[in-house]
Amino acid sequence: MANHKPGKHHEQLRKRVLFVSAQRFLAQGYTNTTMRQIASDAGLSTGSVVNLFGSKEGILCGLVEFVIDAQFQMTGSVLQGVTEDKLLFYACETALQLHIVEMDEHLREIYISAYSLPKPSAVLQQSVTGKIEGLFRDDLPDLETRDFYLLEIATGGIMRGFMTIPCNIWFTMDMKTEAFLKNTLRLYYVPEERIQEAVAFVHSLDLRQIARRTIDGIFQYLEQQKELLS
Repeated sequence: MANHKPGKHHEQLRKRVLFVSAQRFLAQGYTNTTMRQIASDAGLSTGSVVNLFGSKEGILCGLVEFVIDAQFQMTGSVLQGVTEDKLLFYACETALQLHIVEMDEHLREIYISAYSLPKPSAVLQQSVTGKIEGLFRDDLPDLETRDFYLLEIATGGIMRGFMTIPCNIWFTMDMKTEAFLKNTLRLYYVPEERIQEAVAFVHSLDLRQIARRTIDGIFQYLEQQKELLS
């Protein structure tokens, strides 16, 4: 019991820092945010934040883990009672990510940084590989985990590319989603008729509203954890 409380305190401090960091990143962007600002917002010394995360990139790694889990949980909630089709789950989750990025330019920067910087991108690849393997394992039984890892690197690169281009009247959200799904699902050897089914399915969902709920849910959770320490 003597070692349990310090561990819990450490985890609560991490969640406090993650909460204030997410607030800062959204308010002024990832690049423009400093460790000193984050420490001040969290009521900690800069050294304490460094001890918790190592660097700003380390903080982004922590946020990546929360956001990926939140996206998958939200997708599961949205599709509960609607479909158990794993392909449609993948289509919905990835389309949701594209919609989240389109909500705000600072969100776009956060996501692109996560897909570009060495440590956060490694966290993404490792985290998503297991989830992707779970979704596509039955349809691709001859592939090993390392094969799904390579596929995640490839599809992650496609995701990053689509994230960097904002939507406009010539490149609408529906166009972006459809192009992304067609390019990625072909890498998983999905038949064309199933790709069209997936595209039609995500177009039927109000992903803009779901994206807002996902981000709000992440902040609510982190804020609750922060308040436990206040």
